[in-house]
Amino acid sequence: MLQIVPDGAADTELDETTDDAIHCAMCGHLVTRGRWRLSMDGHEHTFFNPAGRVFRVLCFREAPGALDEGVPTDEFTWFRGYRWNFAYCRGCDAHLGWRFLGALDPPVFFGLIKGKLVAGKAEG
Repeated sequence: MLQIVPDGAADTELDETTDDAIHCAMCGHLVTRGRWRLSMDGHEHTFFNPAGRVFRVLCFREAPGALDEGVPTDEFTWFRGYRWNFAYCRGCDAHLGWRFLGALDPPVFFGLIKGKLVAGKAEG
């Protein structure tokens, strides 16, 4: 079960030894940290895509272990005022969620799929 640690200082350095590390469930690559959690009218959301697939999404200010890909679009966006593109694991290329960009505050954040993340290092 993923446990999120309360907000702390936003430090983007990847340090494998901290206890708020959140990893890719597939390969164990460090993706983000509990201290980078973000509330966009809540930290956790349940959304569906145009095909009807349901996603439980957690919002983070930083996700240095995720690589965004594709041209950002506002089509079927879950967050008004934001465009999105895909976010993949830098370790194994698994789809982890989406990167959101907008003119609002924050200008960039990640919506990551809860089931694709684990607290602590996963066995990959």
